[in-house]
Amino acid sequence: MAILHESLKEVVCKIVYHGAGKSGKTTSLMYMNHALPAAQKGRFVSLETPTERTLFFDFLPVKAEARGWKFRYLLYATPGQEYYEASRRLVLKGADAIVFVVDSQRERYEDNYRAMELLDKDLMSLGQRLENIPMVIAYNKRDLSSALPIEDLEKRYNQRHCLSMPCVARTGQGVLEAFLTAAKMGLTRLSQQGAEARMGEMFKSMVMSAEDAEAVTTRLAQLNGRSGALGSVLIDESTGVIGARGEIPAEDHESLGALLACNFAAAQELSVNLSARGFLGITQKGHRLALRAVRVDNRRFVAMVLDRNSDPAKVKEAVTYCKGPLAAYMGQVDLMAAGRMSRLGELFSSVADLAVAGITGS
Repeated sequence: MAILHESLKEVVCKIVYHGAGKSGKTTSLMYMNHALPAAQKGRFVSLETPTERTLFFDFLPVKAEARGWKFRYLLYATPGQEYYEASRRLVLKGADAIVFVVDSQRERYEDNYRAMELLDKDLMSLGQRLENIPMVIAYNKRDLSSALPIEDLEKRYNQRHCLSMPCVARTGQGVLEAFLTAAKMGLTRLSQQGAEARMGEMFKSMVMSAEDAEAVTTRLAQLNGRSGALGSVLIDESTGVIGARGEIPAEDHESLGALLACNFAAAQELSVNLSARGFLGITQKGHRLALRAVRVDNRRFVAMVLDRNSDPAKVKEAVTYCKGPLAAYMGQVDLMAAGRMSRLGELFSSVADLAVAGITGS
């Protein structure tokens, strides 16, 4: 689910790496984190199990600029193991493009096929169809003697005739090319007539005008004032930060938004599994500050940074007063998204190549 900030001239696009466990998803992100200069990337985040297999997700923001617009590609790698189903769904939510990583080894033949089945199943559970999302297939581990011929892999895994390429994630061969191809395809989709209408509700893009940005920050300022919060940030569960106001103690908002979005969604799903119902908010307390996360609607929530000893009744009253108008306003933004996308279509049909041209290796 792309977020387009007209006032900031910024596009946030989510690209998800999917595939079987140990196929090379995390290694691909690690290579780009190593290869890209500091100006073109944010902070690499990896949440792992003690056995070094991705438990929840890996995350790397990549940056580019073209024609006065800034482009933020949020790269996620899903856990490959079947028993991390909930984690995969959370990461897949709102994907604008997918890089499906295939382990080329003969002994991983069925594992790859099962991963493709799980991808289709997980997207369907999110109200999305695989054929509606741009996808690149990266045939990884081409340097190994047990690697099957590309022709055999194509027959097995590429019945949709997606763009595909050989890769060696360990050395970086084909890694940047796979990412850049997925990024261009994700941007190009934004300009295709009727593409948004085919997307599931959690995958439809959002366009924030200058007026919207001001309205959101005004409402967040009102929430801060009434609750006593030091700062607050509005976050989309699928992608990340929509707007912020006040003091948010974080090195960069992109990583903060990714971490909060996935962890809030995970806590929400756990709550549903435990009690058959969700929750309206969750609080974490540190030595001096507290974090209060409150759901706004089915796609978004607000995270508030508070003094540890803030009055709970005052915070609750402020949330009750401000949440409804904020949800209603964002609902109007959602309704206007399709019309706004049409007026930006020409931009993204012509800028797709330029938006990745400055990235090293393109």
